[in-house]
Amino acid sequence: FSFEEITDLFIGKDGNALGADHMMSFDDVNKQIWSMGAEIFLPCAASRLITQDQVDQMVSAGLEVISSGANVPFADSEIFFGPIGDYTDDKISLLPDFIANCGMARVFAYCMSDDYEQTDEAIFGDASEIIHNALKAVHDTNSSETKIAKSAFEVALKQLV
Repeated sequence: FSFEEITDLFIGKDGNALGADHMMSFDDVNKQIWSMGAEIFLPCAASRLITQDQVDQMVSAGLEVISSGANVPFADSEIFFGPIGDYTDDKISLLPDFIANCGMARVFAYCMSDDYEQTDEAIFGDASEIIHNALKAVHDTNSSETKIAKSAFEVALKQLV
């Protein structure tokens, strides 16, 4: 889309609803989007949405990684990790929400410490280091491209006990 097309789409909205002559319906988009093809999927801003059928469609279209930007992205009833998450973790690289989505929580913890450097570089460096250390601990436990989330839960639970 061009800048002008995006501007027209925004200006022509009805309340919070976008409208355009060539806009597809939600149902049509929902049928097609899961098989469009992407190597990385970032479910963000909503929980309990991704079904096993949608995972299968994305994997068939070449998906390799899900990095969970939303807390509990799968449509499982379990609190943390249910059958869809487990199934996905066995098929592709699944970075769990408590690692992939920990940035702001870590920034708050950093800023609440007694002695911290208040610069963008220091704040982002701290969050990056925490995420790096978590992923390294998981990789040290399991260096395969699958079962990353299960390994991350194992590492986290051992740290808590």
